[in-house]
Amino acid sequence: MPSMLVTGATGVVGRDLVERARATGWDVVGCSARGAVPGGPDGPVGAVAWRMGAEPAPAELRRPWDVVVHAAARPKWNLSAEAAHAANAAPVAALAEVVGVDTHLVHVSTAYATGTRGDVSSADLADYRNTYEWSKAAAERAVRARFGEVTVVRPPLVIGRRSDGAVARFSGLYSIVRSALAGMLPVFVAEDGAMVEVVSCSDVTDCVLAAAGRSCSGGTEVLGHGGAAPAVKAVVDAMFAGLNRWRTAHGAAEFRPPQIITPDQWNRFYLPFARPHMTGRQRHFTDLLSEFQPYMSLTEPLPATWRVPPVLDCVQLSIERWAATFPRLALSTPAPWVGVDTGDDTEDHTEDHTENDDEGVA
Repeated sequence: MPSMLVTGATGVVGRDLVERARATGWDVVGCSARGAVPGGPDGPVGAVAWRMGAEPAPAELRRPWDVVVHAAARPKWNLSAEAAHAANAAPVAALAEVVGVDTHLVHVSTAYATGTRGDVSSADLADYRNTYEWSKAAAERAVRARFGEVTVVRPPLVIGRRSDGAVARFSGLYSIVRSALAGMLPVFVAEDGAMVEVVSCSDVTDCVLAAAGRSCSGGTEVLGHGGAAPAVKAVVDAMFAGLNRWRTAHGAAEFRPPQIITPDQWNRFYLPFARPHMTGRQRHFTDLLSEFQPYMSLTEPLPATWRVPPVLDCVQLSIERWAATFPRLALSTPAPWVGVDTGDDTEDHTEDHTENDDEGVA
C-alpha cells in the first residue's frame, strides 16, 4: 500500500484529500498545527500535531513516504509581510524532515501566486495583490530550490464537495452570504465583465491524487475553467439561489441579493460618502470584504491546465450546506444598513473569511 503524508490535514483541501486518498487505497497520515479536530462534515478528523518550522517533526512522521502533499498554509489576505512569510514560506524548509530522496512532493499553492506579473519569480511585494500571493510565490521558489522535481498544484477559490457541498471550513466565498445576512453587505463590488474561478475541494483532490499517482514528479497544474470561467454575477446569483432554495424549503421569504456595482462606482462615489457615517462594525466588514475586489475584477481567464466541470450547481449546493449548518443566520432578515452606532462596534456574527490553516481561498 503506497504511503502519503498530508500537511494541513484538517483544512479545506487537506481534509477532503485525506478522506478520499484513504478510501482509494493509500496509507495516509495527516498532520496540522493543532492536531486532531473534534468535528467536521463527516465527524472527527485525526491528525498528528506538528507546528512546522517551530518544532521538529514528531517521531511518527519521520518515516519513508512515497508521497508528501504540503497543503498547510494560512490564506489570510491581510497579514503583514513578516507574518505571511512565516506562515506560508518559512515552513517549506521543515519538509526536509519528512521528504526523502524517493519521495514525490506535491506542493499546494494558489492560482494567484503569479501576482500581477504572471509568474512567481519576483520577490517584490509590489508585484502581488496582497501578502498571501507574495508569500505563496516565495514558497514555490523555495520548494523548487530545495527539492527540485516538485509537482505544484494551484487552485483558485475553493468551495465544498460536489456530491453534497460538505467542506471542512466555511471560509472564502461563504463570507459574502454571511455578510449579506448580517446586514453588512449593502452592495457587491465587481468589475463589469469580470470572471471568477471557483473550484470544488473535490476538484483539488482529483488533481492531487492524479499527480500523486504519477511515476515522475514535476510540473505545475492550475485548476480552473479557462475561458469558460463563470462571470462574477453568475457566481453571486448561484450563491443566493442556493440560499433561497434552502430558505424557501424552511418557510422563509427569499432573500434579495445585493446589487452589483463596479469598483470605480464604489471607490469614487459610494464609499467616500458612506464611510464617515459608518459604525465601527460596518467599517470592519467593509475593509474585510474589500479584499475580494482584486479577484472580482479579473477579465482575463486564468491559464488553467487542469480543467474542472461547470461549478455553479456546486456553488448552490455548497451554500445550502452552509445554511443547514448555520440555520439561525440563514433564516435571518437583516435590518436596513444605516449608520447608527449601537456601541458594539466590533461584534462579528461571521468568521473572518481568510482564517484557515490550509488552502481554502485564493
